[in-house]
Amino acid sequence: MDDHRRCRLSVSDDELELAGPPVALRALSRLLRQHAEPFEVAVTDGAVGQEATAGPLLVSLQGGTTLHFSGGPEYLDIIWDALEGVAEQAETADDRTVRRHQHIEHFPGDDYRSPGSVPLIIVADWPDA
Repeated sequence: MDDHRRCRLSVSDDELELAGPPVALRALSRLLRQHAEPFEVAVTDGAVGQEATAGPLLVSLQGGTTLHFSGGPEYLDIIWDALEGVAEQAETADDRTVRRHQHIEHFPGDDYRSPGSVPLIIVADWPDA
C-alpha cells in the first residue's frame, strides 16, 4: 500500500477532515507538489484531487467523496505546507494530550483562500512508536 493511501477523508455537514499518520501526510504532500495539472489520488474513504488554476485556494467536496483543491501554485502551497507542518508537529511533540491539526478556512479579509471554500481540518495521528 502506498503511504498516501493511509490518509483518511471524513465528511460532515459543514467541514471536511483529512487525517493520517505523519508519513502518509508527507507522502500526500509530495504527490500533490509534483502534479500541477489536474490530478486525483485515492485515500481511505475517498480521494484527493487538485488543479492549478488562477486565483486563491478553493477547497471543495466533489461527488461526495473527493476533496478537491484548486488555485494558483502559490495558493496550493498552503495545503502542501500544512500537510508537512502538521506531520512535523506530531513527530516532534512532547505533549500528546492534543492531536496536532491545522484549520484551512476562509475568513473576512483573507486574499489567499476563496470565500467559497469548505472548512478543512488536517489532522496528524501520533507516529508509530
